[in-house]
Amino acid sequence: MWKLFLVIPTCLIFCACSNAAQSNKAYNFSKENQLKSKPLENVTLPDSALAFIKAYFPNIQILEVKVKKSPSATGTFHEVILADRTEIDFGKLGNWIEVKAPDGIGLPTVFFPQSIQSYLKENYNGTAVESIDKSSKGYKLELTNDNKLYFDTKGKFLRKKK
Repeated sequence: MWKLFLVIPTCLIFCACSNAAQSNKAYNFSKENQLKSKPLENVTLPDSALAFIKAYFPNIQILEVKVKKSPSATGTFHEVILADRTEIDFGKLGNWIEVKAPDGIGLPTVFFPQSIQSYLKENYNGTAVESIDKSSKGYKLELTNDNKLYFDTKGKFLRKKK
């Protein structure tokens, strides 16, 4: 009878561990389908992407490069994570698509179109930009004060959303 008290808990622990491992495998599998991470030495970024990083984030090392399969021809193909946790998405040809700063750090704005830089200086001087997205429709900026600003493809201000 006392052996039964040892066998039942052991079986329960084994089953619980087995289920946890299976659920982790399912999560990892689906995550791998969305993003494939490769060691840095095995990934080649387009020259324009490397030039962008060197020009606007010169003293920050590349921590990780993730290769993505994009559902559209203009979508993200490389996601670069810098040592300060800034994330930069690059398109097929190495053009930046999205740049996102980690919490509490603002992005450098020198790579923004000049008209957007001027608008920010005139209207949001002292407020940092957390992220910028570039699409065929224009630019979307998220500021540290929780405002979202929208600009057309030429950098003309369209609207603000809180």
